[in-house]
Amino acid sequence: MKVAVCCALLMFSMSAFSGIQVGATRVIYNGASQSSSLSIKNDSEDTYMVQTWLDTGDPTQNPKGLPILVTPPILKLASNKEAVLRFIYSGQGLPQNKESLFWINIQEIPPAPKLENVLQVAIRTRVKLFYRPAALKIDLYKQAQALVWRRQGNELLVSNGGPAHVTLGLLKFEKAGQIACAVDGGMLLPEGSLRIELASACPTDSEFSFSFINDYGGHTEIKNIRLDR
Repeated sequence: MKVAVCCALLMFSMSAFSGIQVGATRVIYNGASQSSSLSIKNDSEDTYMVQTWLDTGDPTQNPKGLPILVTPPILKLASNKEAVLRFIYSGQGLPQNKESLFWINIQEIPPAPKLENVLQVAIRTRVKLFYRPAALKIDLYKQAQALVWRRQGNELLVSNGGPAHVTLGLLKFEKAGQIACAVDGGMLLPEGSLRIELASACPTDSEFSFSFINDYGGHTEIKNIRLDR
């Protein structure tokens, strides 16, 4: 049985190259604007069909009736050509006192394989879309600085009192001038909290630093953080 499976696998070659490249890791939709956009490009030598839609966090769902529309929902993209996806808010249905989060789904549909016994994999890319109401004057750096950190047993409890999402990168704990441990963070919802499990090697009696993902998709570091107890 194992030999048969191995032989069957040897009969196929797998193509998992992503032909469609996305121009950003996140989109900030300013509520003062009529729309927002995201560029995509076909880097392959073939023409691809591309399907696009939004979801609210569950990658298995394609919800209907969302207050933000992505257009075009399906397009044909020739080799080495670019296209622009646009996101349009209907003007109602989203809170105006905090950010709203959606996920952009970009599903490539590759052409039929030119060779026999080629198994193609259709790749889907998901990118965060933050709708930021026009009335909010958000300074993400100041909001990240204002996060409240507490130690609870072998966990950190971090609270976000602001109206924006804060996506944490690495938390770095130092001891005697050396990094003793580094812990992956997570995403804090507006006015939300998050529990982060710590390794026993983390010296939480000293200062630590953390990074967050800024509006351009880069990492900004904040140092000299002390825990409240």
